[in-house]
Amino acid sequence: MQRNICQPGTVVLAKAGREAGCFFVVTALDGAELLLADGRHRPLSKPKRKNPAHVQATKQTLCLETLTDKALREVLRPLNEAAKRPLSKQNQIRKEVIDDVETGCN
Repeated sequence: MQRNICQPGTVVLAKAGREAGCFFVVTALDGAELLLADGRHRPLSKPKRKNPAHVQATKQTLCLETLTDKALREVLRPLNEAAKRPLSKQNQIRKEVIDDVETGCN
């Protein structure tokens, strides 16, 4: 399995853990782990450690030198709102069918 090592400033989507589905920015690399911040629950001064296998990198990057927590929240807000948008009824049914097939339920 190839690991996608993100560079500081890269916007990533958490795929695992409590914050799955939320967007963060990579503030630094610490050995084999990433340090992530969202400007609200995890400010730039106290980033969260995360395994790179548990995030998905996006093409968006930010300049960390002039970034503040408030600016970070403003950048990530539209991404997080789009990710939290409820599925339409038809797409919800499709998702349930796909989940049932993947788990082997009939």
